[in-house]
Amino acid sequence: MRCVYSFLTTSPNAVVAPIHPKAMPVILTTDEERDAWVRPPWNEAKVLRSYGGIWVMTV
Repeated sequence: MRCVYSFLTTSPNAVVAPIHPKAMPVILTTDEERDAWVRPPWNEAKVLRSYGGIWVMTV
C-alpha cells in the first residue's frame, strides 16, 4: 500500500494571524473532504481552501 500526502494552506484566520500572518494549514476533517482534495479537478478541490469557523481551532 502506498500513502500519499499533501499540504494545503490558506490565508490565516483571526486565531492564527497573530502567530503566523503568512498562512495557516487547511484541516480536512471528513472522508469526503479528503476525497475531494485528492481526486477531482482543481476547480472542484479549491473550495476546500476555506478555513471554516474559528471555533474548530485553539491556540
